[in-house]
Amino acid sequence: MANKIVKGTLILSLAILISRLMGALFWVPFQNIAGDEIVGLYKASFPFYSFLLMIASAGVPLTVSKFVSERISKNDHLNARRVQTAASIILTITGLVIAAILFFGAEFIATTILEVPATKMSLQVLAITIIFVPSMAVIRGYFQGYQNMMPTGISQVIEQFFRVITMIILIYYLVKTGASAEVASAGATSGALFGAIAGLLIVLGYQFRDKREWRKKVQEQPSTEPEPIGGLIKKILIFSLPITLGQLVFPLIQLMDSATVPRILQWMGHSPSEAITLFGIYGRGEPFVNLIQSFSTAISLTLVPAITAYITKKEMDAVGRTISQAWKMTYIMSLPMSLMVTMLASPLNIMMYKDAKGAFPVAVLAFAAIFSTVATASTGILQGMGHNQIPVRNMLIGGVVKVIGNFIYIPIIGIAGSALSMVICYLVICILNMWAVLEKSQAKVKLFRLFFKPTLSGIIMSIGLFFSYYVLEHFVFDAAQLTDRVLNTGISIGLGILGAIIFFLALFLTKALDESEVRLMPMGGRLLPILKRLRLVRG
Repeated sequence: MANKIVKGTLILSLAILISRLMGALFWVPFQNIAGDEIVGLYKASFPFYSFLLMIASAGVPLTVSKFVSERISKNDHLNARRVQTAASIILTITGLVIAAILFFGAEFIATTILEVPATKMSLQVLAITIIFVPSMAVIRGYFQGYQNMMPTGISQVIEQFFRVITMIILIYYLVKTGASAEVASAGATSGALFGAIAGLLIVLGYQFRDKREWRKKVQEQPSTEPEPIGGLIKKILIFSLPITLGQLVFPLIQLMDSATVPRILQWMGHSPSEAITLFGIYGRGEPFVNLIQSFSTAISLTLVPAITAYITKKEMDAVGRTISQAWKMTYIMSLPMSLMVTMLASPLNIMMYKDAKGAFPVAVLAFAAIFSTVATASTGILQGMGHNQIPVRNMLIGGVVKVIGNFIYIPIIGIAGSALSMVICYLVICILNMWAVLEKSQAKVKLFRLFFKPTLSGIIMSIGLFFSYYVLEHFVFDAAQLTDRVLNTGISIGLGILGAIIFFLALFLTKALDESEVRLMPMGGRLLPILKRLRLVRG
């Protein structure tokens, strides 16, 4: 089981990393070609789509993975597939209903709720996308229940590839031909539609290929009574509702950001055009945060079926070990990347967006990823244990903190105030989720031992990066050179590599990892003998 968790996490981590990298790198040509106004329209339209997509499908795929895991733990492959059938019926209906609401209500949403009429066409394109995404999500959840993460990983990469390619081609063509900002934004959002269709075709291919193997497993299993589809639909709806409510919180927060941040900026004296442009600049930090969160997303998806299987078999010691490893590995992956983005916010902004306008908001927002990754992993643990309501409550509390923070901090420090309130939001959720995990699992986790040495390694890395950049800024290059995009690309990549080397050297020199934790890392099995000879790893 442990090997399956490691393998599944690595597959999903790699796939999500590639997907998020494509998404992050896409912003470079997108922002350069489109400009901040079109980016602002694009960013304003997506939260409402994400919110409705969550209503259409959010909790069901995760529920499918849990229910499938429970049944295959009892060698019941027949009803594992019936779980998928029941979920598909649910999401086909909800997907069509939600898509119709968004498509025909796009004008009302754009003009009355968002107060950005130019988002109407983008919302209608995204409405069509909702028809395809839920079906893809159900099939992914089915394979995740078997702890086969390959279909999810491959389909995510293909989905993102087609999304990015379509968006770049269309935005280039539309801007070049003089299309309006409204039409150009709609063209960009259509990438999500083409990506969803491509991803769905991939998982359908995996399902078709799996058919023969599944039939063989059903023939070999003990005689089993088929569960009624109606009963499964009811169970899935009951179990998935709290998960759906929980996953609705952050799209709702993004929606509130779209509705409140431009208004607050206008109250401060900015014109509507300036407000939406500043909102687009704030969005520069999201690709970095999404990239960092990719690891916790992968860990969370593998944790739910794994912890469900451990609890089904009453292996509580394994649950405790899994909790410790999940928290530590998530923190070790997110901490250095978040700190690097904060320390290198200026050169990263020039590298990706040609100027450093968004440097301060990006530097602040990067800290949110530290807390959000651990919070996401904790959510997966709680859902695996069957405590779906707890993350919902905690995320709602965090959502309230975020909205209140917008009204407090944006008037004080401008658009970076939205980033600061996001950091506080995730910090609150992280603390509440971790507390709940410890309380419900009764696991004996030594938090100081878990986080102290990685934190120390992060501080050492930050000091090294600070002095390295200070030397480059004051003694190597002049002010004019430091605005050059190619130079800042080299600085960002070079210091990023240096930061990673410093962090992992500090991690091993402080003996922050034991042998089992090293094995969880990419190429950990090959590194372990060398680290043991150098006495840089605990037994």
